[in-house]
Amino acid sequence: MGDLDVKNKPEVGAAGATRILVALDGSKYSDQVLQFCADHLKGRTAKLTFVHVYEYHLVSAPPGPGFALAGSSGLNLTEMNNGLRKQAIDKGKKYLQQAAKKAMTLGFKPDEMKLLEGRPSSSAKHAILDYSDKTRPSMLVCGSRGLGAMGRMFLGSTSDFLVHNCKCTVMIVKCTEPEKEKTAKK
Repeated sequence: MGDLDVKNKPEVGAAGATRILVALDGSKYSDQVLQFCADHLKGRTAKLTFVHVYEYHLVSAPPGPGFALAGSSGLNLTEMNNGLRKQAIDKGKKYLQQAAKKAMTLGFKPDEMKLLEGRPSSSAKHAILDYSDKTRPSMLVCGSRGLGAMGRMFLGSTSDFLVHNCKCTVMIVKCTEPEKEKTAKK
């Protein structure tokens, strides 16, 4: 038998309690992930961390001669991109605060909330993976929207990516269409 790789072993808190990351994307399905945590994880963790990835898209210069952005006289792309980033951060912070309030109504609260940057050159799933690799939780909980085979092929599934690449256990909460929207579609 070989040596045990302690570096990749998830950290465990006091008395064997676990450290859990809960990835929330801000979609209508995130409430179901929070409900799952309330039903199955409340009181069973040493540390519960909510993570949310903010993303924004950089604005680049117009493509060439004859193209201009409306009101582009004196356009400063750096300032514009910094403004977009700040708006995305503010929106992400607000969402995490709302998620924490929702969790409290369900009888639990996060010990920590972490806002991660989904850089324009990478994606939310890579940001979550990098953070998970860095913090080494016992488990990562995320939702699945049920894209189906074609959706996963073209869009990629964050939960599928995390299952195959995280070093910790990944719990996928199978999300369903909220009841309000099911009845509205009929």
